[in-house]
Amino acid sequence: MSLKRKLPTLTQWHRWLGLTLSLWLLLMAVSGSLLLYKNDLLQLFYPQLNLAQPVETKNAAAVLDLFDNGYALMPTADRPWLEVVNADKTHFYYDASGNLLLEREYLGDLTSWLVELHHHLALNELGKDILGILGLLSLVLIGTGLIRWWPRRGSFRRALSVRFFNPFTKRGSQTLWQLHRCIGAALFVPIAIVLITGTAIMYAAPVKSALIFLLPFTQSIETPVPPSMAADNWQQRLELAKQALPTAEARLLYLEEPRIRAKHANEWHPNGRNYIEFSETGKVSQVIDERETPLGNQVSNMIYPTHVAAIGGAFYLFIVLLSGLGLIVLPVSGLWFYSKRRQLKKT
Repeated sequence: MSLKRKLPTLTQWHRWLGLTLSLWLLLMAVSGSLLLYKNDLLQLFYPQLNLAQPVETKNAAAVLDLFDNGYALMPTADRPWLEVVNADKTHFYYDASGNLLLEREYLGDLTSWLVELHHHLALNELGKDILGILGLLSLVLIGTGLIRWWPRRGSFRRALSVRFFNPFTKRGSQTLWQLHRCIGAALFVPIAIVLITGTAIMYAAPVKSALIFLLPFTQSIETPVPPSMAADNWQQRLELAKQALPTAEARLLYLEEPRIRAKHANEWHPNGRNYIEFSETGKVSQVIDERETPLGNQVSNMIYPTHVAAIGGAFYLFIVLLSGLGLIVLPVSGLWFYSKRRQLKKT
């Protein structure tokens, strides 16, 4: 037997990868699409979160002083509540007056399950490793699919056409096959963006290192001298953070070893990637302005907001939703076509 016969063909690689990854792609597509509306889901399931006004910094700081571990998300326009997550991954939500509105236990509702499944298959670090491998394989899957679709003869218009027949009939196999090819080709770019950014998030550290190596360029930004005063509570820390980075807004607070992440107005990341760190004495020990970091680091910080549609407004959100729809249609049509083809071969 020749070597050529022993090696799997491109079609076989695509089929095997499709059968292996279909259920995972469906899980990622459904959970990811729903999580684009995470805050809306929370307000739907928990009406008490529909606040008329956001939590004020003074009231938020008083609540934060009650916790000594975990992290907190400061209120924004799309999530007007103060959210604190402790070491047990229990979420606490507070209103404008600092009153506790809601306590959500880890994996205690649908939203929590969606987050854990999408982020790491509810398997913690092991899940992230698995997702990284599956993400790389999914890139091979869509790559082989595009190569198989690419017209050798005829026009692209014909390659994108679909003749619709009842999918439950014999001729329905043709519709399923053409629909699978058409959706995969038409939505290849948004699907590739979602899969590439999602996989890059799983390999955040090596991706960032590679980008910094390729794009080491930096620029000098005139930043204020860190304040010399000490902070004993979160109200004072937030005030010192504002002095250290006047153009940034505090978004994510680390409570055990006090540290603040802040966001510039034109920054892509919804929580920002600027850091104000505090020493044991309560003084500001370090200020990291993302704009002064290597260009590769800034590009790396754009990966997550690109994946979750935190940029680009309604148009880009629609594009990401289309990719999610495509990642639902592709495995369903592919599995259906494969099943019908096997049935037809038996008859």
